[in-house]
Amino acid sequence: MSFALEVKEEIVSHTFSDAQEQAFLCGFIKYNGELIYSDNLLKLHISTISNKIARTLLTFVKKHYQGEVLISITQSQTLKKQKVYHLTLNGEVKNFLIQLNIIDTRQSKVIVLDQEILSHSDLLRSYVAGMFVAIGSVNAPQSYYHLELRFRENADALYFQSLMDNQGFNFKLLNRKNQIYLTYLKKASLISDFLKFIDAGLSVMKFENERISRDMVNSINRISNIDISNQAKVLKTAEEQVKQITYIKQHHQMQKLSEKANVLANLRLRFPESSYVELESEMQKKGFVITKSGIANLFKNIEKLYHEIYKDD
Repeated sequence: MSFALEVKEEIVSHTFSDAQEQAFLCGFIKYNGELIYSDNLLKLHISTISNKIARTLLTFVKKHYQGEVLISITQSQTLKKQKVYHLTLNGEVKNFLIQLNIIDTRQSKVIVLDQEILSHSDLLRSYVAGMFVAIGSVNAPQSYYHLELRFRENADALYFQSLMDNQGFNFKLLNRKNQIYLTYLKKASLISDFLKFIDAGLSVMKFENERISRDMVNSINRISNIDISNQAKVLKTAEEQVKQITYIKQHHQMQKLSEKANVLANLRLRFPESSYVELESEMQKKGFVITKSGIANLFKNIEKLYHEIYKDD
């Protein structure tokens, strides 16, 4: 099961008041429902790939709708071959949609929400939850952070964007070529807050745990990459120093270096992979009090002598 479907099934597992059920149905049907005219009758068709969501919708519809409800199951033609659960409402469909504030008396879609929903945060959250269950999706945090709702009409997408701006969610809007209007979040903290907003608390915990684990792994990888990079630089520098010291020895010019530099040069040949800190410790064992910067200065003297000999050679 995808993380998005887990979120949706968690949402419908909550206990709803009658008003919250209607708000949820309003959000779901407005963006998932399809009106069908057959035999001079108006029918409403809604569908989902989740048996749990379908059972919840059936429970809500039977409580608030007085007409006939037909149930059917089909097999999708996608690679996953998922079952699709269909509910078709026959009878008093028009009055039901007016009751939910989905169509007006002329049967045209209403974008603006009923004031009762807008003025009650629990109803607004149920309405948005219904929208998300209908047309929403969210990636599992193991991949990249992305939550979206897909609309078929630009006006709906713009209204949702405005509605969520008032709740502190900065949804971006993207117009796809196939006339799909995509509203989305990519910031992990906003995705987490939105899941809280639609009452998916357990999913928020899973999302945050996965996000923390992912961020920790990324941090460890970054530190590891830095360590590897630093070690590579140390080895490259040491390799160059060994080359310079060997060249000076071959030309019998070591006497031009100070006693400290001679001792350090021999230590470098003996410990070609040691860091400056490790060489500092070895120098102290030889009786020389020296710091890391002192080590660096001695190697600069060795390098200078190398270039002088190389130039004259």
